[in-house]
Amino acid sequence: MTPDFPYVQLPGSYRGFFRKASLWEGVDHILSVKGTRFNEEYRRFYYRDIQAFVVENRARAGSIGWWIVLLILLIISLVATAENDPPYSWVVLVAISVVLVVRLEITFRRSCRCSIQTAVSREPLPSLMRRTAAAATIARLEGRIAAEQGDLPAEIPFKEEDVAAAIRPADPSRPSPASVLEQAAVRERRHSAELGVNLAILALFILLINSVFTFWVSSGGKLVSAMTAAWSGYSFIAVGLIPVFLSLSYIGGLPALKGLRALLVTIIVVSALRVAMGFAVGIITASLVRTQGTNFGALFGRYYANTNGAIQFALAAGGVILIFAKWETYRRGEKSSS
Repeated sequence: MTPDFPYVQLPGSYRGFFRKASLWEGVDHILSVKGTRFNEEYRRFYYRDIQAFVVENRARAGSIGWWIVLLILLIISLVATAENDPPYSWVVLVAISVVLVVRLEITFRRSCRCSIQTAVSREPLPSLMRRTAAAATIARLEGRIAAEQGDLPAEIPFKEEDVAAAIRPADPSRPSPASVLEQAAVRERRHSAELGVNLAILALFILLINSVFTFWVSSGGKLVSAMTAAWSGYSFIAVGLIPVFLSLSYIGGLPALKGLRALLVTIIVVSALRVAMGFAVGIITASLVRTQGTNFGALFGRYYANTNGAIQFALAAGGVILIFAKWETYRRGEKSSS
């Protein structure tokens, strides 16, 4: 902190391909910086006005761009490994898989949504998307807030009911704390529903592409070998399950989206069965080729592929129909009052 720039950056930041966010500690306020590569938005929160920090355990994927790059590299390494291209392709595949597992661990188990509560609003702090950064920031700011407001409670409130109890009485011209919390909950519910539904649509689109690819290979597509076709199918499954799990993390607490949750869980179960059956069918097909001849083995493999493609297509089509039949309910995250 210098006279020319009286701020010190707080722990945590968000930097994606296009969006960015950070939090800065000033003398008498916190400065929240949000924006893109082309513009920035600044928001001050004075220590005397801060009533609570709300931290919710929630899956946060971070920058989607990095996920896309990682998935493209994973697909390329899978195809290269299936074709036995370079000898080090297995090393690259293992390295990318480890990075993917670590990212998933951070996304689902070490992430959060942090907001700052004042008398008139609750504002999200996108830079504090990891729990360690949120805890470090809150611990660092406790002293400054206490110096402005007096002694703080023994524990800063984290739950909704604790926040409501901790909020100081507001002026009559301001919204009541209860209405502020209710409006924030509605906005949060709709935001989660929109993200969850969009991710579910993406998962269904990938599933539909996978079914078309399966039918094409089964009908005699010769541009790829059998090994490449099998590993491409597994790649589709891996890529398709990522938006499924992310969607479940957003809609998990929304009772109105129970039907969509059941569909996504069904896709996970079917995907696991497809992987297990894929290896089993490969062994069975090879055995039939040795005992019954090439034609019989190919016929069995084609029958399995067509059945597999039909199940995928039915799930994708059923999911699209379900989403658009209940679009208003799913988009809002609650049943329509009408």
